[in-house]
Amino acid sequence: MSRNKLLLLIQSALCIVLVVMLSAAVIGIYRTGIAEKQENPLAWVYTREKVAAALKPAAPVFLLAVGVTVVCAFLRVQDERQDKPVRDVELTRDLIAGRVAEPSDAMIKERAYQKKLLYGGWAAFALCMLPVLLYMINGSHFQNGDLEEMFLSFVSHVLPWTAAGIACLMISSVLQGKSIEREADAASARVKEEKAQGIKPAPKVAEPPKNQKAVRLVLLAVAVLFIFVGIRNGSMNAVINKAIRICTECVGLG
Repeated sequence: MSRNKLLLLIQSALCIVLVVMLSAAVIGIYRTGIAEKQENPLAWVYTREKVAAALKPAAPVFLLAVGVTVVCAFLRVQDERQDKPVRDVELTRDLIAGRVAEPSDAMIKERAYQKKLLYGGWAAFALCMLPVLLYMINGSHFQNGDLEEMFLSFVSHVLPWTAAGIACLMISSVLQGKSIEREADAASARVKEEKAQGIKPAPKVAEPPKNQKAVRLVLLAVAVLFIFVGIRNGSMNAVINKAIRICTECVGLG
């Protein structure tokens, strides 16, 4: 392993550890503040001293990360691939497949597998979003006047399902990329076979541009759905009440 790669790995690991420690400190400050507020509602819980005490364990990691960053800048350490263009595996596959007169069985199999991954990933994402939609439609979840309690309940019910849905899309995307690479290899082998047999690919007919009207209709339907959800769970009334309070209490109109 080269020196540059080792320094970059150390810097990345320190940044990850620092983010975890800072997140834990913030959550700890918040939970301590809630507990103290329940015991004494008039207590001043979020003080500078308490924040400094919570962030103190992360200080050595922060200083070490800054030191490694300074060393990397002094030694001009950088990723060797940062100036190289990102490889588009799908474009590469299409360029190679365009030279094939008749797709092989392996190419057809991989293309069908990619469609299954695409539809399966979005189907799994939709299933993960179903509990989120049901939670948002239920207006009883937004009737509590305690904003912090309502926010924590919202996060605990929505965030895990959203993370699971995004994870399904990411896994599907990674598997599709691997399948596209295998299809590109199969296409390269097919090109060599046809070239050895003297077979020339037929001229490709330009495909018409993809229909963007369907995408716009889907976005419009999603917007209308979320408007309906906001009206159904009472968020519209909450927004109106907050706007009235801001105008009458904060700005002083009326």
